[in-house]
Amino acid sequence: MGLMKWIARRGAVGGTARWAAKGYDFFRRRHPDKSDFTDNSIFRLMIVTRYEPMPDAKAEQFLLSVADQLLGLRGLVVAILTVEAGFTENTPSIQTMFMQVIDEELAKAGVARDVIFGSSHSTPDAT
Repeated sequence: MGLMKWIARRGAVGGTARWAAKGYDFFRRRHPDKSDFTDNSIFRLMIVTRYEPMPDAKAEQFLLSVADQLLGLRGLVVAILTVEAGFTENTPSIQTMFMQVIDEELAKAGVARDVIFGSSHSTPDAT
């Protein structure tokens, strides 16, 4: 593993992915029926919870406004990293490496592929 990938895994990228996996598991256990409580509903709860201890109304409102369009938990992680850490300001190759770290951390945490990528989204080959 390259140094940049190691740093990403230990820093904001990996940390946000691990936070998302834990948060999703927490809320899904409390709302197990997907027909009544969608993944996007859980994403909204996660966003509100994320900004309770240190409010950032602008970031929270933006994320809530896009929550229903997110494709999977990786989409939520990328949206958070975009708002909080400038994800999209990186080169395409760095963004691709970050996506690999996100996918690996979510999978390592036991998140199902349909949750990682969104159930209506075609999933890429595992790396």
